[in-house]
Amino acid sequence: MFELNDTTYTLRFNKQKIKTVELTTGASVVSAMTANKGILSYQMVESLFVAGLVEEKGLVAVKQKEALAIFDKLVEDLGLISINVAVIEKMQEDMGFLFR
Repeated sequence: MFELNDTTYTLRFNKQKIKTVELTTGASVVSAMTANKGILSYQMVESLFVAGLVEEKGLVAVKQKEALAIFDKLVEDLGLISINVAVIEKMQEDMGFLFR
C-alpha cells in the first residue's frame, strides 16, 4: 500500500483499534465519516493511520513515533486526501460492518 525506505507498509483495522482511536480522539469514527461525507479531520486521519499501520511483511505493528513520522512524510508526498481515502478504503475492507 505504501512504500518508504525499502519497507512496504499497509493498514489493518479491527474493533479494538477503532475503540482506541475513539477513546484518544473523543470522537466517533462512524459519526465523523458520515458527518463529513468521508472527509475526516487531520487528527482523525492521523490517529487512524497510526493505529492501523503495520509492516506488510509479517504484519508487525509500527511503533507510534515511527508511524507518526511515516504519516507526516506521506501527507507531504501524497496529500492528506489521498491518505484519507486509503484509510477509508482499508476500513471498508477490514470492517465492512461499519458501513452497513
